[in-house]
Amino acid sequence: MMINILSLGRFKLNQNYRQIFEYYRKRIRIKTNIIEIKTYNTDNKIKLEKNEILKYIKNEDYVVALNKGGEEITSLGFSNLIKNNLDNGCKKINFIIGSEDGLDEYFEKSFKNISMGKQTWPHLLVRVMLIEQIYRAFEIIKNSHYHR
Repeated sequence: MMINILSLGRFKLNQNYRQIFEYYRKRIRIKTNIIEIKTYNTDNKIKLEKNEILKYIKNEDYVVALNKGGEEITSLGFSNLIKNNLDNGCKKINFIIGSEDGLDEYFEKSFKNISMGKQTWPHLLVRVMLIEQIYRAFEIIKNSHYHR
Protein backbone atom coordinates (compact mmCIF):
# COMPACT_ATOMS: atom_id res chain seq x y z
CA MET A 1 0.00 0.00 0.00
CA MET A 2 0.99 3.60 -0.58
CA ILE A 3 -0.46 6.74 0.97
CA ASN A 4 -0.44 10.09 -0.79
CA ILE A 5 -1.32 13.35 0.87
CA LEU A 6 -2.41 15.71 -1.88
CA SER A 7 -2.22 19.20 -0.47
CA LEU A 8 -2.57 22.59 -2.06
CA GLY A 9 0.28 24.98 -1.32
CA ARG A 10 3.83 24.39 -0.21
CA PHE A 11 5.87 24.02 2.96
CA LYS A 12 8.50 26.70 3.29
CA LEU A 13 12.11 25.58 3.77
CA ASN A 14 13.15 25.08 7.40
CA GLN A 15 9.59 25.49 8.59
CA ASN A 16 8.72 23.87 11.93
CA TYR A 17 5.56 22.30 10.49
CA ARG A 18 7.67 20.55 7.87
CA GLN A 19 10.09 19.18 10.48
CA ILE A 20 7.25 17.69 12.54
CA PHE A 21 5.60 16.33 9.39
CA GLU A 22 8.83 14.61 8.33
CA TYR A 23 9.33 13.18 11.82
CA TYR A 24 6.06 11.24 11.58
CA ARG A 25 6.37 10.44 7.87
CA LYS A 26 9.72 8.71 8.46
CA ARG A 27 8.21 6.57 11.25
CA ILE A 28 5.49 5.15 8.98
CA ARG A 29 6.70 1.89 7.47
CA ILE A 30 4.79 2.13 4.22
CA LYS A 31 5.50 4.61 1.44
CA THR A 32 3.87 7.91 2.36
CA ASN A 33 4.20 10.91 0.05
CA ILE A 34 3.30 14.56 0.27
CA ILE A 35 2.30 15.92 -3.11
CA GLU A 36 2.20 19.69 -3.04
CA ILE A 37 -0.23 21.03 -5.61
CA LYS A 38 -0.18 24.37 -7.33
CA THR A 39 -2.66 26.96 -6.09
CA TYR A 40 -4.30 29.73 -8.10
CA ASN A 41 -5.38 33.29 -7.37
CA THR A 42 -8.16 33.72 -9.92
CA ASP A 43 -11.94 33.84 -9.91
CA ASN A 44 -12.16 30.16 -10.91
CA LYS A 45 -9.53 29.07 -8.37
CA ILE A 46 -11.52 26.12 -6.98
CA LYS A 47 -12.16 24.62 -10.43
CA LEU A 48 -8.51 24.98 -11.47
CA GLU A 49 -7.33 23.39 -8.21
CA LYS A 50 -9.81 20.56 -8.71
CA ASN A 51 -8.24 19.80 -12.10
CA GLU A 52 -4.75 19.83 -10.58
CA ILE A 53 -5.78 17.40 -7.82
CA LEU A 54 -7.52 15.02 -10.22
CA LYS A 55 -4.26 14.53 -12.14
CA TYR A 56 -3.05 12.40 -9.21
CA ILE A 57 -6.16 10.25 -8.68
CA LYS A 58 -6.83 6.97 -10.46
CA ASN A 59 -10.15 5.10 -10.53
CA GLU A 60 -8.83 2.26 -8.35
CA ASP A 61 -7.52 4.61 -5.61
CA TYR A 62 -9.37 5.09 -2.35
CA VAL A 63 -9.83 8.82 -1.76
CA VAL A 64 -10.54 10.71 1.44
CA ALA A 65 -11.15 14.45 1.32
CA LEU A 66 -10.57 16.50 4.46
CA ASN A 67 -13.56 18.75 4.64
CA LYS A 68 -14.93 20.85 7.50
CA GLY A 69 -18.38 19.38 6.81
CA GLY A 70 -17.08 15.81 6.68
CA GLU A 71 -17.65 13.02 9.17
CA GLU A 72 -15.88 13.43 12.49
CA ILE A 73 -14.22 10.13 13.31
CA THR A 74 -12.13 8.96 16.23
CA SER A 75 -8.55 7.78 15.94
CA LEU A 76 -9.84 4.20 16.19
CA GLY A 77 -12.32 4.86 13.39
CA PHE A 78 -9.55 6.38 11.29
CA SER A 79 -7.38 3.34 11.96
CA ASN A 80 -10.24 1.06 10.89
CA LEU A 81 -10.63 3.03 7.67
CA ILE A 82 -6.96 2.37 6.83
CA LYS A 83 -7.03 -1.25 8.02
CA ASN A 84 -10.15 -2.05 5.99
CA ASN A 85 -8.46 -0.71 2.87
CA LEU A 86 -5.32 -2.72 3.64
CA ASP A 87 -7.36 -5.88 4.19
CA ASN A 88 -9.26 -5.34 0.93
CA GLY A 89 -6.05 -5.10 -1.10
CA CYS A 90 -6.19 -1.35 -1.73
CA LYS A 91 -2.95 -0.23 -3.40
CA LYS A 92 -3.24 3.51 -2.74
CA ILE A 93 -5.08 5.86 -0.42
CA ASN A 94 -5.14 9.54 -1.36
CA PHE A 95 -5.92 12.10 1.34
CA ILE A 96 -6.84 15.52 -0.06
CA ILE A 97 -6.31 18.76 1.84
CA GLY A 98 -7.81 21.80 0.12
CA SER A 99 -6.60 25.36 0.07
CA GLU A 100 -7.81 28.13 2.36
CA ASP A 101 -10.93 28.33 0.16
CA GLY A 102 -11.68 24.63 0.54
CA LEU A 103 -12.36 22.06 -2.17
CA ASP A 104 -14.69 21.86 -5.13
CA GLU A 105 -18.03 20.25 -4.22
CA TYR A 106 -17.10 17.41 -6.58
CA PHE A 107 -14.86 15.98 -3.84
CA GLU A 108 -17.66 16.12 -1.26
CA LYS A 109 -20.03 14.26 -3.59
CA SER A 110 -17.56 11.73 -5.00
CA PHE A 111 -15.40 10.55 -2.10
CA LYS A 112 -15.32 9.83 1.63
CA ASN A 113 -15.14 13.10 3.55
CA ILE A 114 -13.77 13.43 7.07
CA SER A 115 -13.29 16.41 9.34
CA MET A 116 -10.55 17.30 11.80
CA GLY A 117 -13.19 18.81 14.06
CA LYS A 118 -15.31 21.91 14.25
CA GLN A 119 -12.44 24.32 14.80
CA THR A 120 -10.61 26.07 11.98
CA TRP A 121 -6.97 24.95 11.69
CA PRO A 122 -4.05 26.50 9.80
CA HIS A 123 -3.68 24.72 6.47
CA LEU A 124 -0.12 23.52 7.10
CA LEU A 125 -0.96 22.35 10.62
CA VAL A 126 -3.65 20.08 9.13
CA ARG A 127 -0.85 18.29 7.26
CA VAL A 128 0.91 17.62 10.55
CA MET A 129 -2.30 16.50 12.24
CA LEU A 130 -3.11 14.16 9.35
CA ILE A 131 0.34 12.54 9.18
CA GLU A 132 0.28 12.01 12.96
CA GLN A 133 -3.13 10.33 12.67
CA ILE A 134 -1.83 8.10 9.87
CA TYR A 135 1.11 7.13 12.07
CA ARG A 136 -1.25 6.57 15.03
CA ALA A 137 -3.53 4.42 12.83
CA PHE A 138 -0.67 2.06 12.00
CA GLU A 139 0.37 1.94 15.66
CA ILE A 140 -3.22 1.00 16.59
CA ILE A 141 -3.17 -1.72 13.93
CA LYS A 142 0.11 -3.04 15.41
CA ASN A 143 -1.41 -2.84 18.89
CA SER A 144 1.51 -0.74 20.15
CA HIS A 145 1.40 1.41 23.27
CA TYR A 146 1.57 4.67 21.28
CA HIS A 147 -2.21 5.04 21.31
CA ARG A 148 -3.55 5.03 24.87
